[in-house]
Amino acid sequence: MYSSIYQKALFPFYESFLRGRNTLKYLEELEKNQWLPEEKIKEFQWSELKKLLRHAYENVPFYTEFFRESGFATPDGIKDPDDFGKLPIIDKPTIRANWNNMVAKNIPKILTKSTGGSTGEPLYFGYTRDSYEWRRAISMRGYSWAGYKEGDRVVYLWGVPAGGISYLENQKLKIYHLVQNARYFDVFNLSPQTMESYFRAMERFRPKHIVAYAFPMYYFTKFISDMGWHTFPVESIIIGAEKIDKDQTQFIGSAFGCPVFNTYGCREFMLIAGQCEYRNEMHVSADNLYVEILRGDAPAGESEMGEVVVTDLHNYGMPFIRYRTGDVAIESKRLCQCGRGLPLIADVEGRVVDMITAPNGKIIPGQYFIGVVRTTALEEVERFRIVQENREKVLFRIVPKTEIPQAKLEIMREKVQRMCGTAMEVEFEFVDEIPLASSGKHRIVISKVPVSL
Repeated sequence: MYSSIYQKALFPFYESFLRGRNTLKYLEELEKNQWLPEEKIKEFQWSELKKLLRHAYENVPFYTEFFRESGFATPDGIKDPDDFGKLPIIDKPTIRANWNNMVAKNIPKILTKSTGGSTGEPLYFGYTRDSYEWRRAISMRGYSWAGYKEGDRVVYLWGVPAGGISYLENQKLKIYHLVQNARYFDVFNLSPQTMESYFRAMERFRPKHIVAYAFPMYYFTKFISDMGWHTFPVESIIIGAEKIDKDQTQFIGSAFGCPVFNTYGCREFMLIAGQCEYRNEMHVSADNLYVEILRGDAPAGESEMGEVVVTDLHNYGMPFIRYRTGDVAIESKRLCQCGRGLPLIADVEGRVVDMITAPNGKIIPGQYFIGVVRTTALEEVERFRIVQENREKVLFRIVPKTEIPQAKLEIMREKVQRMCGTAMEVEFEFVDEIPLASSGKHRIVISKVPVSL
């Protein structure tokens, strides 16, 4: 009953009337778009792309010069995807070096946030309120494929900022989550004691859905299984943030007796792709993002792994045009049996983030340690890697942009020891570069301590 009231009255009143957002308008459009034939979706996508290119050329100094240097006097010279594929690819260093010139002159206010730093290159970037509304609507549509609707009872096994938030912000969030019918449990604080308290709280709350970091969800499920407890019934589990294997995914689904849905996204764009009710390959958010999978400078072939390059069609504040995400994926040419015309990604091999084992045996997701860097020394750090050789020591290997004040290093050490205990030794090593792993993957948090499940 509550979820119906929330969906039909409370959420529209809050989102559309009080906040003046277009989220629900965009969601209605997206719900229709997904059933269009693939060619119609491509037509819409190309139309939105041309608008973005024209805007960027006329209002963003970086792109005005960008087009000239690319051999196209204006965006009008870009007639088809082959022409578009001749434009240079940008990346995090490009944005850092040109930040001021990449902001649109005709937009008075842009919002800013930073990436999680899971590639080892944390980044501040800008976006507009309108692009946020598109992203929010895209996420709502993607989660609805798993049966989740706003207002349904939902549990999030998610992370909290390593730096924490103020008391007032925390209280506002609690009220918002209460109205949203959502409960949040911190995966950065997993121990037998906290996992038991989480489980008992979830038993009382009886969520219809769980949204979770993938590996912590597996670890949490394994703990429940090992304790011999009976899981509460849920309708679906939506996982993201990192990749786990099929056996681990099936274990989660079997334990809770429900389907598990994989998603793929990042902070720069939110939901890039997700599984529909058939849970085969992932549908790309092609009506909000132009996603290319490249091998070298050309599109990857059938079943070929390639780099993921994304253009955000609706971020006019700081346009991301042909942006290298740091992930690799395989595009699928087949059509899904669900009938949606949205293109498919068969598989994603992204950033690899290990779990860290504390001296007392507590297991902490690697994202916590990424957050330690992001919330403490983002401006001074170019790239980084976190390595755990044994239970008693964590090494932060850093390529600095500028000298990091000793006080900030001490704050980082304190944040790690607050989570892992004072027995955890924290070392910092400053280097000129950090190579990719031999697999070619971005290994940012590497633990050589086996996780005991």
